[in-house]
Amino acid sequence: MKNLRKLFGTDGIRGVANKDLTVELALKAGKAGAKFLIADDRKGKIIVGKDPRPSGDFIESALVAGILSNGNDVLRAGIISTPAVALLVRILDLDGGIMISASHNPLEDNGIKFFSKSGLKLTDEQEKDIEHYILTLDGTDNSINPTGTGVGRCTDLKNARDVYLNYIIENFNMDLKGLRVAVDCANGSCSVIVPKALNEMGAEVLSFNTGITGENINNNCGSTHPEHLQKIVLKSRADIGFSYDGDGDRVIACDSKGRILNGDIIMALCAIGMSKNGKLKNNCVVTTIMANMGFDIAMEQEGIKVYKTEVGDRYVLEKMIAEDCALGGEQSGHIIFKDLSTTGDGLISTLEFLEMIINNNYNIDEIHKIIPEYPQILKNVKVKNKKEIMNCDYVKIKIAEIEKKLKVDGRVVVRPSGTEPVVRVMAEAKTLKMAEEVVDELIAAIAEWSNKS
Repeated sequence: MKNLRKLFGTDGIRGVANKDLTVELALKAGKAGAKFLIADDRKGKIIVGKDPRPSGDFIESALVAGILSNGNDVLRAGIISTPAVALLVRILDLDGGIMISASHNPLEDNGIKFFSKSGLKLTDEQEKDIEHYILTLDGTDNSINPTGTGVGRCTDLKNARDVYLNYIIENFNMDLKGLRVAVDCANGSCSVIVPKALNEMGAEVLSFNTGITGENINNNCGSTHPEHLQKIVLKSRADIGFSYDGDGDRVIACDSKGRILNGDIIMALCAIGMSKNGKLKNNCVVTTIMANMGFDIAMEQEGIKVYKTEVGDRYVLEKMIAEDCALGGEQSGHIIFKDLSTTGDGLISTLEFLEMIINNNYNIDEIHKIIPEYPQILKNVKVKNKKEIMNCDYVKIKIAEIEKKLKVDGRVVVRPSGTEPVVRVMAEAKTLKMAEEVVDELIAAIAEWSNKS
């Protein structure tokens, strides 16, 4: 079903702003979103937030105009994180939420993400319905064009960040005094939120990349550039560091020695701790096919069941709901603590991780050993047609040959990006050399087939 979609990728509508994601598309997305988020004929209310990208302004204006023209009201939250929008929908009892962001993508890109009344990302079927409406909308649907007092009104929600922060801080009871924390906010949505939260809880916060002009969002910083986090942690002599992406729904950590603690490690520590405390519902956790083999080994040793999904935190959440799991996430740092939030939240994940460390007296510099990590190599290959590559028999045969050679000592994952024109090739093996050889062999096979086709 997902492969048939023309607008929606892994995480909402995304593309180059003012080229792929135009004013016209944003206007239609606003009208379509309001129509499908609000099921009945009453006047509804939708919250709209954005990350700091300059293109967010014109997209927001068009999106809001579409919602208002449908006869629904808008609460404008301004610059805020994606998980904050999802939470505010529930806290304020709204009809839905829309976030304008391209997450970890570069400045030129932007995107539109929808959240239901429950704060959930939409299902594939719901996205398909919205997409069909957008692609067929030609201005002739007068059934949703009210006049006079029937049109919607727009209000600025000036305390949006405070409402979100107060909700989160109330759910954590810990003192971070004496802890020196470095944060890399990717010049994105977390730039104000994270430092303020950690400061209020007593930590000494060393903030980096906290600009909100949007001009340097994700530019050689943030969770997709962990090497930058390593440098700032070592240079600032911090006890621990955290790095976020542009819209604040993922986090990567780093110990004081500069060792990266990715989503697998953060989840593993929290899963083990929650299991021992009786808080890991059904003693299970959900992750994706990209999780390290060492994660599975560590969970098996603790008697924790692991469910796997395809990449995408909404698929993780769907499985969490189906299996009644309290914890799930991705190696990339999208981690969902379902009792608090319905989507990946970098700040909540940070505080859950710190609470687990503090309450259990863990040595921060020993956490990297919690899972026996297999070396993983991940490379992106730019392609013209992702679907053709994924359906290519030549590439499938090459993958089967490599998997046979690796046996139980490794694995390969080849998947199309949901947001970029690339195919991601990942190999995992007992040795780094073997993983590198496998990735290069697969990339060569993809290139060979592309040149012939």
